[in-house]
Amino acid sequence: MKLKYSLVPVDSDIFGFPVAQVSSLDLATDEGAGDDFLSFEAWRDRHAVRLVYCRLDHTRLQESMFLEARGFRFVELVYRPRFEAVQSLAFADQGLQIRPAAERDLPEIEAIAQSAFSTGRYALDWRLDPTLGQRRYSAWARSACAHPSQRLLQAEADGHIVGFFVTEALPDKRCYWHLTAVAPGAQGRGVGRRLWRSMLMLHKAQGIEVVETCVSGHNIRVLGLYATLGFHLAGAEMTLHWIRGQ
Repeated sequence: MKLKYSLVPVDSDIFGFPVAQVSSLDLATDEGAGDDFLSFEAWRDRHAVRLVYCRLDHTRLQESMFLEARGFRFVELVYRPRFEAVQSLAFADQGLQIRPAAERDLPEIEAIAQSAFSTGRYALDWRLDPTLGQRRYSAWARSACAHPSQRLLQAEADGHIVGFFVTEALPDKRCYWHLTAVAPGAQGRGVGRRLWRSMLMLHKAQGIEVVETCVSGHNIRVLGLYATLGFHLAGAEMTLHWIRGQ
């Protein structure tokens, strides 16, 4: 059994209690699996961890059942859209202005983040206080403004912020979209499609060739948008939560 786990300091600070993740679990051989997991549980209890999360490839049913037998619960399936032909795109100007966010923009962007992510695992797990997810995404957007490798970009139309992206340039001319959001007042008016097209054209100008991201399987509207833009699903993962006392 291969089992790796660690505390998640950022989430722990935001939530106000210890949060951990199981980053690797492989039951290719179950020799010693029970003892290894007992060691993890002892570590978890020593650190007074209240929430543990784990993501597994959707084909790892043996591992998911192993965790569920030990108190973890399935929360959501996430998909990994990928676009590999950025340099071949030729979208017309979408009428949006995209620029790095400034300090003065953060309150408005944080407000968007607090309401935009309603289909993620923190919102779906009814055992968790829904404000935790709002707090996490808001803090993530703010921290990206000063992050060494992530960039917080905002989109404007007629002088108003209509959405934002947190992106990260990766090796081999790839870019990862960590967070993507459309302001509540701009939804349902085609702004999302224009914003995603504008971002792709921005990446084309930057020399990016591949864009990757992660989307909750419950976010049907956005998954449909990715399909119409030509993204394909490069993979899927199960998300499981363990919560103390549940």
